[in-house]
Amino acid sequence: MRVCIYGAGASGGHFAVRLALAGHQVSVIARGSHLAAIRENGLQLKTGEGTLSGNVAASDTPADFGEQDVVIVAAKATALPGIAPHIGPLVGRDTQVVFPQNGMTWWYPIGLPDTHPKPPPIPVFDLARPFLAAMRGDQVIGGIIYSANEVESPGVIKNNSPTHNRLEIAAIAASSPAQVAALSNLRETLEDSGILSPDPGDIRAAVWTKLVNNMSGSALGLATRSPSDGARKDKAMSEIYRRIMREGLSIAAAHGYPLDIDPDRMLKRLLDHKASILQDYEQGRPMEIAEIVLAPLAFARSAGIATPTLDTVAAIVTKLAKDKGLVAADLEVAL
Repeated sequence: MRVCIYGAGASGGHFAVRLALAGHQVSVIARGSHLAAIRENGLQLKTGEGTLSGNVAASDTPADFGEQDVVIVAAKATALPGIAPHIGPLVGRDTQVVFPQNGMTWWYPIGLPDTHPKPPPIPVFDLARPFLAAMRGDQVIGGIIYSANEVESPGVIKNNSPTHNRLEIAAIAASSPAQVAALSNLRETLEDSGILSPDPGDIRAAVWTKLVNNMSGSALGLATRSPSDGARKDKAMSEIYRRIMREGLSIAAAHGYPLDIDPDRMLKRLLDHKASILQDYEQGRPMEIAEIVLAPLAFARSAGIATPTLDTVAAIVTKLAKDKGLVAADLEVAL
């Protein structure tokens, strides 16, 4: 299978190595020192198995690789505006394009059931126009990543969750039998490469499940500059975590996605790992504050849901990001 990983950073680099070792023709879109290191030494993945090396083609120009069977856009949500105008050369008539970003995603309103409340007009939804200029809606595959990774150095990915690496994928709208078969084949390809890929069912419910986790554990980790499991180790933080989780569950339910999630159970599962949003803060990279923290607030406002705990944490983390120039200066918390 011809697979291009657009954004071979932490999670994308991990998946690229796994797929390459499974015998697939893998290319990656990278840039800067990371791209140079991949070209010189290949892509390295440090795991509980030792250091694995993937033979991948690397470029910063999608046109170098041509049409693919699958494109996995593994870049952060903050990078998507720069990707949309350039992804076209990778997308053929039958290409599946997977978007596994954290937070609220650009394709959420596309194919949303009419029985569900209309989502608020948030900036990330504006990306639908440029992406759908390069692909059909039925080629878009929603994705959810559960895998703790970091770029240890240029060309070297470190996996911090050796027994917990998963990419859930599903179509964003009704699919033809051929599309269902192709999606099933992609799941099998991921599984055969050592990446768990169960069918998540309703992909928007899966988005809300991950979002509720990120707006609580990841946001608190950022606010306290600590690994996600810091919320479990401190009694006061544990209670704040539970409150944000309950608020998030109320928001999801108000928009048609009641979730069977126990905050106490999720608290126990928090990893000793710095969430990607904290890694971005520490390394001075653009941050997904709008998609992970402010988007659920906008959904809450549109449904008339009170979120006092999330309001407070959102104000704190937004200021942290603005003070370092890692989000737009005019980004506001809608309180």
